[in-house]
Amino acid sequence: MAATGAVLRSRRGTLAPPARTARPGSIEAEVGALQQAVFSELGCVSAIALPPLVPVRFLPAEAPARLPQVPGRRVSAGFTVRVVGPAWSGGHLFLGLDTGGAWTALRGDDRWTDGPPLFPCFEGFYFGCSEPETGSRGALAMPAMDRRFSSVDLALVSITAPDTGADWWREVSWQIDDRHPLRGKLPPAEDAPAG
Repeated sequence: MAATGAVLRSRRGTLAPPARTARPGSIEAEVGALQQAVFSELGCVSAIALPPLVPVRFLPAEAPARLPQVPGRRVSAGFTVRVVGPAWSGGHLFLGLDTGGAWTALRGDDRWTDGPPLFPCFEGFYFGCSEPETGSRGALAMPAMDRRFSSVDLALVSITAPDTGADWWREVSWQIDDRHPLRGKLPPAEDAPAG
């Protein structure tokens, strides 16, 4: 998964803790390489402004910069995440995921209070591409990724930008304030016999 939300600071120029989920290792590296390819192909700075993350929620500025006790408590122990392909939401590009209910469970956690969003929360890795000069979205071709994984990190990420307007990604910085691993079940090997 790669992100589970965000805390947006309401002071001008400060956006803060998006919770995010990220799997250390290969999927995070592959998504990072895809973000770089989208930037190289289209020149969309928003594609590389943030690390690979799946936004679950934006939190208010006054929210603590710590995850709640037992984060992900409603996430099924047997979840597996599957990449489903590119998707647009609210004018932003995502690499869509089927999280086996994990994203929905995190989104439904009533210990969180929503704050103003920087971009849409969507069940997929955030790629941005909301710049007006992006032009024809149909020209954007993302390679198919037949990937499954079951190990993610739920993280609270602070995002700082000089302006929360349309071009927030031009001078953005971020840091992980807190993280907690979430583990599902290992996907079966492709050549393993069905059991």
